[in-house]
Amino acid sequence: MSVRRVLLAAILAAGFSASAHAQCDTRFTLLNHSGETIREFYFGSSASSNWGPDRLGQNILEHTRSMNFTPRLAGAHDFKVVWASGRTAQLMGVNICVTNQIVAARSGLIAR
Repeated sequence: MSVRRVLLAAILAAGFSASAHAQCDTRFTLLNHSGETIREFYFGSSASSNWGPDRLGQNILEHTRSMNFTPRLAGAHDFKVVWASGRTAQLMGVNICVTNQIVAARSGLIAR
């Protein structure tokens, strides 16, 4: 194989590898391990100052239950839960590309 072909193959392989890393799996699961029912759940890009709509909609998330979500954008995200008691917790600046669980615990929100 010529040196040109080897170099071209290496460049193409590096390009495919870089584009694969440019995309990430943004799916995550909200786990409720708080001992209390979650009434509202918000998340969005950390670049936005608006929480947007309640992602649970008409649903609630009871203790020990979970729900899956897929944000459209990669990068840093902020999360907020509102429990049935009215208590809230926030978790800011979570890299959604390396996090696959947001856990609602008695102490607040935890990214895993």
